Amino acid sequence: MFGLLKKSVYFLLSIISLLITSQALAQSDYGLSATAGAAGLPSTGGLPEAIGLITGAAVALAGSIFLFLMVYGAIMMMISAGDQTKVTKGKDIIKWAIFGAIVLGAAYAITTLVINTLK
Repeated sequence: MFGLLKKSVYFLLSIISLLITSQALAQSDYGLSATAGAAGLPSTGGLPEAIGLITGAAVALAGSIFLFLMVYGAIMMMISAGDQTKVTKGKDIIKWAIFGAIVLGAAYAITTLVINTLK
């Protein structure tokens, strides 16, 4: 009886604490253009900024694909039920996903080096 009551009280306190939240008014009117203008710098980037945005989006997408492949390979290994070909296939997926992440990291480092050289 007391166990159920205790769980109910904890549950209600959890729900109440989630519902009673305060707003975070941490936004400001200063963005990149306002800050750059105050510093006397141009507010638009150009080619290096565009390359940086595209590279960042590509890295984020590739990171998501890497995570998916790692989970897929691990699940394939776990549900193989002792079938050695499925275990090997899962290991290969994980191995090539790690290799792809290493290549992605190297490409990102080279791109960052080129962008910093162009600035």
